[in-house]
Amino acid sequence: MKRAFEREILDKPGVPDELANRAYGQLTKIHRFLGDTAFIVKAIRHDPLPVRRIMDIGCAAGGVLHDIRERLGVEAVGVDLVPRGPRDTRLPIVRADAVRDPLPKADLAFSMYLGHHLAEQEVIALIRNVGRFSRRFLLLDLVRHPLPLALFRIFVAPFSSPVVSADGQVSIRRSYTGRELRELTAEALAGSAASFQHSVTPFYTRQVIDISYASAAVTQPVSFAGRTTLTEGVEQFFGQ
Repeated sequence: MKRAFEREILDKPGVPDELANRAYGQLTKIHRFLGDTAFIVKAIRHDPLPVRRIMDIGCAAGGVLHDIRERLGVEAVGVDLVPRGPRDTRLPIVRADAVRDPLPKADLAFSMYLGHHLAEQEVIALIRNVGRFSRRFLLLDLVRHPLPLALFRIFVAPFSSPVVSADGQVSIRRSYTGRELRELTAEALAGSAASFQHSVTPFYTRQVIDISYASAAVTQPVSFAGRTTLTEGVEQFFGQ
């Protein structure tokens, strides 16, 4: 299956707020149903180091982040280029491009289904950039494979809004294969002290890249391939 590059409906300008809010609300429920939220919660609970602050990259309105914060009581911050959907005003969301902009500091960062929206070099840049502000990064995404596409059409699409149904199928076709995502991660981390593990669920419904950066990443962002780190003033603004 060749990778698709068509835009999803929710990525296009001019989508009515009511339509977007309904879609993002459904996506939060789908994350719960598929076990994505539970996976992040388990990873935080079993992290060998204390996790006091988490960051959701590509959080939309922060529905998943809100669920995790309520369950674990950790400090939470979201990051999105264009935050959309029904929002909890108590949840801080930073408007930023996680591929290249300064980010809030966190012990653990995660993203759900952001990777397939990015070109190959953007995935590499995202992984490197997150490592400057977090010691661990969980990148959850779909797998480009006929089986999850068929399962989505049978078990999810009929019970979803037309937008979620259409976008979900496009998302799977836009996703990276396991091999592609592993190779991009290895390239992003080459020459650094970071390490990663890659796993794929049965039926290819989800893949996870679990990256451990240098332990000093929270207080001293990691530098990759000569890239400059943050200035002291920006560091003080985004975290302690």
